[in-house]
Amino acid sequence: MSNDRDERTTGTADRWKARGMAILIMALSIDLLVRTLILKQELRQWLDIFLIWVGTSLYVCIGMSASGVAPYEGKWRKMWPIIPVVAVTNTVVLTLMGVVNTWADLISTITIGIIGAAVGTFVVFIILRRVYSVWERRTLGRVPREG
Repeated sequence: MSNDRDERTTGTADRWKARGMAILIMALSIDLLVRTLILKQELRQWLDIFLIWVGTSLYVCIGMSASGVAPYEGKWRKMWPIIPVVAVTNTVVLTLMGVVNTWADLISTITIGIIGAAVGTFVVFIILRRVYSVWERRTLGRVPREG
């Protein structure tokens, strides 16, 4: 086996790292749902896993943006469909946990879920775009932005 590093081996290693990160985030998400819905564990029993999940996700997102990788390849509209997914997931989880008991609870949960997901997604976009623009200015200087 060759120990030489070139663009091909670096690119392959980066793809495997990205796949591993995606698997880690999905596995921790499923683990959190199982602990919450099936095992009915208290928050303090799985807070460490939640913090690992959030910390790792933030580290990767901010690190990629600070390294010159445009968040979502500069295609911001691709990420907005996650809002209904988050709202529906929150509603289903809260219903299974027994928090949603009436139609009013259901409607308020969906409404608050959509508003909360929209605000959260917007704030994440602003933060990642700001981190990326700092990288652009530092690395490329003051040149006009593409598209």
